[in-house]
Amino acid sequence: MSEIDLSTWLTKQQAADRLGVSTKAIERYAQAKKLEQRFRRQAGTPDVAVYFPDDVDRMVLQRQRTAPGGFLVPGQTVASNGNGHAESTALKLPGVTPSAADLLQVIFAAAVQAVSQTSQTGVSETLFLTIPEAAAVSGLSRTYLKRQLEAGTLKGIRDGRRWRIRRTDLEAL
Repeated sequence: MSEIDLSTWLTKQQAADRLGVSTKAIERYAQAKKLEQRFRRQAGTPDVAVYFPDDVDRMVLQRQRTAPGGFLVPGQTVASNGNGHAESTALKLPGVTPSAADLLQVIFAAAVQAVSQTSQTGVSETLFLTIPEAAAVSGLSRTYLKRQLEAGTLKGIRDGRRWRIRRTDLEAL
């Protein structure tokens, strides 16, 4: 494996500022393998933890996509008032027309559908994958993946006896 240039990687504080979280949160993300962490040597001082800028940028985009944009109000429903009469339980918001309420209902249904969709493979959206997880995600055999790692065609990190494969490197293969 070639030497990686860590000079462009972000320090813990820089990564925290870019994500808008605490440095403790950055440590938790690195521990959960959501951020790749390395240590950059510095003369006369202890090594500094640095983080891969692409991972930080990916997390910033994820946070922007999943940031709550306000409350969604479901559309009109009809409920019985107990006297045998039906009454509307739709929220009556000032400036919201019935067509806007229908639009809100469509948006709410789309949001529920997006949240309810799960991964077919059952593999979580972690940054690094083991060989069995990579095989499940990609549909490639474990043997093929091992050969590609050993040949250097697929980048991976040795973790003791195991290989860890970055999800983006697997997609590039």
